[in-house]
This record gives sequence, C-alpha cells and structure tokens, in this order.
Amino acid sequence: MRSVRPRRDLALVATACGLSTLGTTAAFLAMVLHLREAGAGWVTALLLAEISPVILMAPVAGAIVDRLEARAVLIWASAGQAVVSVALSLVDAPAAVVGLVALLGAQAAVERPAAAVLVPHITGEDGATRGYARLGTGRALGGIIGPAVGGFAGAAGGTRAALLLNAASFLVLAIAMTTVGARRRPHREAAPAGGGRGFARAGFRVVLGDPVLRFAIPLTALAAGIALADNVAAPYRFTDDLGAGPVGFGVYEALYSVCELVGIQVFALEAGRGREEGLLGAGNLMLGLGVLGIGLAATYPLALAAAVVGGVGNGMSNAGEGAVIRRCTPEATRGRAFAASGSLIQAASVAGAAAGAPAVAALGPAATMVVSGALASAVASAGVVVALRRTRETAVTDHLVHDEAR
Repeated sequence: MRSVRPRRDLALVATACGLSTLGTTAAFLAMVLHLREAGAGWVTALLLAEISPVILMAPVAGAIVDRLEARAVLIWASAGQAVVSVALSLVDAPAAVVGLVALLGAQAAVERPAAAVLVPHITGEDGATRGYARLGTGRALGGIIGPAVGGFAGAAGGTRAALLLNAASFLVLAIAMTTVGARRRPHREAAPAGGGRGFARAGFRVVLGDPVLRFAIPLTALAAGIALADNVAAPYRFTDDLGAGPVGFGVYEALYSVCELVGIQVFALEAGRGREEGLLGAGNLMLGLGVLGIGLAATYPLALAAAVVGGVGNGMSNAGEGAVIRRCTPEATRGRAFAASGSLIQAASVAGAAAGAPAVAALGPAATMVVSGALASAVASAGVVVALRRTRETAVTDHLVHDEAR
C-alpha cells in the first residue's frame, strides 16, 4: 500500500535508520570503554558481537522481512532496541554486556532490509533511488554522531544515562512509526516451496543469479573489503608519516564523513535511466583511488584532497547498493536480497580490516594504503567495465526495438 504522505513517512523511516545506527554505535563504544579494564579478550568479543549478526543472520533477517509486514518489523525492531538499551544500562558483567550488544546488532540486522524494502512503497518505484539516498544520509549521520555520543558518555561516566536516553528515543520512534501510512505486505509467491531453509537462502541465490548483481555486489564487497585496510593504516599515516597529529587525523575523519554525505546526494542526482550500476562502480573506483592517493600523498593537504575523492566515492557506493538491488530483484524476494548483500559486504569489510594490522606491521602505513588502494581500484575498474558494456548493449537493444517500432 502506497503512502499518502511520502515525504513525512520517508523522513520517519530515515530517522529510524539513523537512530538505529546512532544507538548501536554509541552503545558499542560506551561498552568498549566500560569493558576495557576487563581485558582485550572481552573487547574483541564485543567487536564480534556487534558485527557478526549482519553476517550470520542474513538468511533469517531476510526471511523475517519477506514473511512479515515491513512497517511492523521496523516498529518491533525499534521497540526491541529500546528494551535492550534499558537492559544494557542495568548490567555490568562482561558476558551479559556482550550478549546484549549482540542482541542489539541482531535487531539492526533486521531493521536494515525492512527499511530498504519499505522505501519503494513510500516513494513509488520511480522515486526509490532518492529514497535510498535519504536512508543512507540518516545512517551516515548516525554513524558520525553515535561514536561521539558513546565516547562523551563513557568519558563523563554517564554511560547509564546515555543508554536510557537512547532507549527513550527508540521507544518514541517506535510509536511514531505507527503513523507511517505505507505497507509492504508479504507476497503469496514468497511462501516457501521447498522448506524454510530454502526460503531463507533465496537472497543469496537472487544476488548471485542475477546477471547484474552477480558482478555488482561481490565486486562492491571485494573493493570495500580491500580498501578497509586503510582503517588500520590511516591513523598511523596521518599522525606519524604526515605529521598531522591527533587533530589533523580528526579533521581527516570529519572531512571524509562530510564527503560521504555529499557522495550519497551525488548518486541520487545522477541515478536513473539504468545508470545505477555504472554509478555504483564509479563510487567503488573513487573509494579505491582515494585510499591510493592518501598512501601516495607527500603532504597533508594532498592527503586531504585524496580523502575528498574517497569519501564521495564511499557515499556513492553506499547509496548505489540499495538502488541496484531494488532495480534487479523481484519485489517478493527483496528482503532476503538486501540481507544477503549486507552480509557479503560486511564479511568482506571484516576480512579487510583484519588484514590491515599485519599489513601495516609488514609494509608500513603508506605502503599498505598504496597496495590496498591499488587493488581496490583494479577490482572496481572491472565493475565499471562490465557496467559500461552492459549499458552499451542495452542502448543498442533499445535502438533496434525503436527502429522496428517505426
């Protein structure tokens, strides 16, 4: 069912996505500061608890979204995050904290595909690309503000108060979401024919079986994963190699985040007429070139210029993923396709970040960024070539059809 107030409803859903990201990241960072005295093992367990649900729960999360009404899933996810935030404010034992953060991550793993499948029902299919840009903007802002909230709360000793405030915001949002007019109801053809396991895994079959997605999504995951080695190398590159110090590194982080928001808007303005795949590939290429440029930069200003390129590319890539999946997947399986794509990209990102530490130790920060940026650019270039070839083939086909019609 289409929304009668699309602008308002989209703003509510985008706010839900932003608050979910903000709350999850703020709680995670606050709990990292809380558990640091318990030892590195518990901090590592906390990190795994935050990132694992998106990877491991993809089949289940996608199946939930495709079997249930999407708005209801978002409401229950927000309410669940409120309950978990309250519980986190009441516990101190490391095992309990890790378990609750994992539960918070599991709810976020369901929220993401639920919001994604609801967007076309709010905006209409023609406006979905810009709708995904709004969702991306909300999540990006949540990712920027969340660590600051968690850090300030942990430093000021106000972790419990911050978590309770977080819970209250989730609860208010869950109530507000009940006023969203759009509905995305389960499709009859989405019912499992070969059992629940086959139903849950359908998202991976859709992503890997579609001629566009089988290249676009794995190449996006691979490019992002390789480039993420810079998350480990960048602090050393800016503070030590380039002599920028902590403040200079903070400026880089802020600039990159702002440019990511710009990239999301660029994609929304340029997408359309089947160009989503090419723009996604271009964003991945810019991401890789940005990392490469930071590694090669001789001065701090040149490194910041490269960060602008990488940040805009990262934003384009984030917005492009949703738009390409929406264009290439049947409505009945979109929840599982979005969950599967998120799982592939998150898994590649974790692998890339894990490879960053030994790479920096062996090669140094500059060489690590050069190698990872060059490899990511090469992978992304393959995606751009495939997209351009497909665009030309589509244009030729459309031209022939037009000539025959005349």
